[in-house]
Amino acid sequence: MLSHHSTGPTASNDTVDDTGAKKGAFNSAFYIGHVFHKRFVPKVHKFTYPLYMNFIDLDEVERLDKKFWWFSSSRWAPLQLKPADYLKDAKPVNSNTTTGKQLKATALGAAKILGADLNGINRVCMLAQLRCLGIYFSPVNFFFLYQNNTAKYLIAEVSNTPWNNTHSYLVDLLAPESTDKAFHVSPFMDLDMVYQWQVKEPTSKTKIVIESFREQRLFMAVFDAKRYEINTKKVTAIFLRWPIVTVSIVRAIYWQALKLFIKGIAYVPYQTKQQRPKAVAGQLNIKSKP
Repeated sequence: MLSHHSTGPTASNDTVDDTGAKKGAFNSAFYIGHVFHKRFVPKVHKFTYPLYMNFIDLDEVERLDKKFWWFSSSRWAPLQLKPADYLKDAKPVNSNTTTGKQLKATALGAAKILGADLNGINRVCMLAQLRCLGIYFSPVNFFFLYQNNTAKYLIAEVSNTPWNNTHSYLVDLLAPESTDKAFHVSPFMDLDMVYQWQVKEPTSKTKIVIESFREQRLFMAVFDAKRYEINTKKVTAIFLRWPIVTVSIVRAIYWQALKLFIKGIAYVPYQTKQQRPKAVAGQLNIKSKP
């Protein structure tokens, strides 16, 4: 397993301060690239789709809210950040605060439950989908926990469809380990496997690789993308390419499921961790909804 580190995300501008962030600009950005999936057994099946994700420094939410009319954390907007959409199984925090602070506190609370050592952690950035024209669904959201400019932990919040449940995994980016799969995602794959993580934190580029193993490699998913400055020109280009990105994601999921069905891949009824045929020593995980 590989984990690549740098000095953290930097915005696109000319003036850099002593933290590596650029003055007057945002750490927040768009990451535009592609998602790639490949199933190795019992039959090979692979696909690639273009995709963008929003990288939001949760300490910058209110600044973004004030600067861009098309982004909001408190009202309807073409791109809207709603804390209730994320980390649904984590302990709720006091909502009488700003959206950024609320979601940051929720992420830190979730990481603590999952076993993270929060000593020195002072920044949280999310790589995720937002509500797009009021519609939200995201197969996976990533929360990077930083000590200053060093990414120490990753929370990967996985969602499934059509069940719309969520489950969170914790990855120690400084010493990544295999993670017991504990959440039913695909109706064509069971829980008897482990995940391995390869994470290049978001800087000028990002690459996140999740592989599934059970004696051999079964599956891999990759998000590989380049950083773009968050501004009105770029969001216009994004909306021209992905008018409603959520609809594009869900449509692709069901289209690929149909292809697997046509290929004769066996259907796996919804499983829970307790139903697994073979248990693997587990790590602390937020329990998914039944």
